[in-house]
Amino acid sequence: MSIITVHNLSVHYSRDGEIIPALRNISFEIEPGETLAIVGESGSGKSTVALSLMGLILPYEGKITGGEIIFDGRNLLVQSQEQWRSIRGKDIAIVLQDPFSSLNPVLTAGEQIAESVRHTLVAGNDIKATVLNALRETLFTDTERIYASYPHQLSGGQRQRVAIAMAIINHPRILIADEPTTALDVTTQKEVLDLLVRLKQELSLTMVFITHNLALAAMRADRVMIMREGTIVESGPTAAVFRHPHHAYTQALVAAVPRLKYREHIK
Repeated sequence: MSIITVHNLSVHYSRDGEIIPALRNISFEIEPGETLAIVGESGSGKSTVALSLMGLILPYEGKITGGEIIFDGRNLLVQSQEQWRSIRGKDIAIVLQDPFSSLNPVLTAGEQIAESVRHTLVAGNDIKATVLNALRETLFTDTERIYASYPHQLSGGQRQRVAIAMAIINHPRILIADEPTTALDVTTQKEVLDLLVRLKQELSLTMVFITHNLALAAMRADRVMIMREGTIVESGPTAAVFRHPHHAYTQALVAAVPRLKYREHIK
């Protein structure tokens, strides 16, 4: 049984009086425990999918014009803001591309992670101890220093791991990783990706991995969903889609991947 089912989801943005379609009647399911990679170029709608699943389409920028997102038997699109607050971060969490987008420069890392857990922690539990444990889960050894550090005192990789700690501290059922390594160097990218894979296994997470990088999707995902211009052009098990792409757009993407790397990734 799917953990999330999306039916005919449509979203548009309003910019300078112009209506710009972002998602056009897309439908898909996410299975418990799997990693679904959503792949597409900039403007394909993949990040809009993530924001929709989190209830973060800002009303002054965009509007969900149709469809359903069914989670735990309820349509998330008709939930109140109060109901969303009980879901967001607790059941569904997100790691963004740039940790500066999710970290407040005037609060320490520890203070910010504590805010993520303050309203969900079981009475009597020590908030700081819980935060330090989340930092250990994201492979920090000097947890007290990280706890007391401001974002500008941390490296890019450390900031992203703090953002991951914020996302996983409540042990959500679904973790959305929206281009989580784009702003990092190659070595740090691998460290962050390996960390996400380990956390998925240890915490029994379902993961939505959003990327424009076909190679990363091939290495990390159980299933892949290819998007273009707000539509899903192809989806299925990762190896099947990459070995035998049916849509012309998917064929063009696969053809652009160096042959040797492509074979290694889907072996």
